[in-house]
Amino acid sequence: MLNLKVDNLNYNYGKVQALKDISFQVNEGLIGVLGANGAGKTTLMKLLTTLFSTQSGEIYLDELNYKKDLNVIRKNIGYLPQNFSTYENIKGREFLEVIANLKLDCHKKTIENHINEIVKELNMEEYIDRKFKEYSGGMKQKLGFAQVLIGDPRLIIVDEPTVGLDPEQRNVIRELFPIISRNRIVLATTHIVEDIEYYCNYLLVINNGELIYKGTKENFIKEVDGLLWEADVNAETLISIKEKNLILTTVYNEENCHIKYVSNIPLTENSVNIKVNLQDAYIIHNKTHVHSKYKED
Repeated sequence: MLNLKVDNLNYNYGKVQALKDISFQVNEGLIGVLGANGAGKTTLMKLLTTLFSTQSGEIYLDELNYKKDLNVIRKNIGYLPQNFSTYENIKGREFLEVIANLKLDCHKKTIENHINEIVKELNMEEYIDRKFKEYSGGMKQKLGFAQVLIGDPRLIIVDEPTVGLDPEQRNVIRELFPIISRNRIVLATTHIVEDIEYYCNYLLVINNGELIYKGTKENFIKEVDGLLWEADVNAETLISIKEKNLILTTVYNEENCHIKYVSNIPLTENSVNIKVNLQDAYIIHNKTHVHSKYKED
């Protein structure tokens, strides 16, 4: 089974510490990397893709060390940056051929067959021979996914893969995750929880450069289970709850407002304990660093 190990990773931009003692191990499958903008996700991804060199700490991909085996590591990585693009007049197939010739050392016919397999797997036959400028946003992103598969890398990094796409296009891209994560390690960074909710089997959550959670999404939700309530409250009660507790949503109506709030006990007589979803759990973890304030270990 494939293994990616990060051990006591730190990274500084001058006096600003972007990553603080990051350590984790993950195996093949889709790993969701959650965090707000500026949390440290992109820095971590640039280290994992070798775009940045490590300052402190170690990274291993199976038996390969990022410091000692850099050239071999790079041949085993596929990377889709947040703002993927290429020349407007290049055709999709031509672009994949360029990437394949840069990455692979094999016969032209072998490259052609390899590209055809990827195009078929991602269902891109209809438009792969069109120019890039004729692609929709979703088609462009699919081409980005296609190029990460060239060379059958062991590790794939995708950075905010659905940014700028409409809901239908986002669904198309999300459905690629089970395909590209088969027998590979795929790390997908996002601040949109729905992007990875149904397909990831492991979560890493970064807050201000610190890894505040690593584990399954089921345990992530379970850690804050029982802390979420909803209630109809008046303005005075809303202010009182807001002073000491995290409020996730507030919907105003003519007489009062409907709120979802975080607490280890109900704060009004009409409060109802509600089921926590992944989005709720992410907000609670991010805002409170789990249950240090709301729940006993």
